[in-house]
Amino acid sequence: MPLEPGLIERLMLAWSATAPEPVPSTMLHRLPPALKRQIRLMGCSAIARWRQYPIDLSSRYLTSALACAFQAKASSWQTSSTPIPTRGDEITCTNRRHNLNLAITAINNRFLKSGEAFSLSQHLGEPSEANGYRSGPVFKQGQVLSDAGGGLCLIATNLYQLFLHSGCTILERHNHSIDAYGEERFYALGEDAAIAYTTKDLVIRNPFAQPLLLKLTLRNHSIHSELIGVGSKPIQTIVQSVVLERQPSSGNQKHPGWSVSTSRLTKKQSDRKWRQDYLSFSDYDPC
Repeated sequence: MPLEPGLIERLMLAWSATAPEPVPSTMLHRLPPALKRQIRLMGCSAIARWRQYPIDLSSRYLTSALACAFQAKASSWQTSSTPIPTRGDEITCTNRRHNLNLAITAINNRFLKSGEAFSLSQHLGEPSEANGYRSGPVFKQGQVLSDAGGGLCLIATNLYQLFLHSGCTILERHNHSIDAYGEERFYALGEDAAIAYTTKDLVIRNPFAQPLLLKLTLRNHSIHSELIGVGSKPIQTIVQSVVLERQPSSGNQKHPGWSVSTSRLTKKQSDRKWRQDYLSFSDYDPC
């Protein structure tokens, strides 16, 4: 009996999320930064080969003309819109928008073949000043700091919601360590995504028989994405996020912590019953 596509990868990810931390990982913190970085890069390369990421990304994009031709015979399967926060001074907001524009340029018109994996980190590369990224707000160790590539988690969150609600197979996703926006958050708890070079990625696979075109645009106050496929979307989806526990804030902490579960139910057009095909747990520390 053939295994369900992506089953082994999902089981491996579930195991890695619950398994005790191995000794080598503990020792990793004691290594010199340069050596630690090299080990992580080697690990990322091994995962890329295992999941069969495309080697030549340049051949995975459609030109504007081909994208328009594809859209003419296809239909919108899913859309996602994420507001751009206005926190910070003028320089912070300008840098954030600059980083978003760089990232969107690297992703827009990406063509996903049937069964193909998509890694956000692979497309964005290392968010460094050498690669054109500017300093912006990032979440590190329970704090809001400033670093090159700040703001890219908005792309990750937007795409995670797009892929989650469209029915794509989620291979890897990480929530933020804190609920920094509190009641002003612009996403449901459990439906955000963080990205950090060599340590946190957003990875999905196209499970459909049809290829998909990924469109991403930067608007005045939001990021808008769309998945386009030939014919109508073959499945329906229901995404539910449930708060399991609230962790009270203390001292100078402003926002509480949360434990949240997020599940997805899917149903093919020909099926009568819904089935759960995705379950994740997100923990946010008080901050």
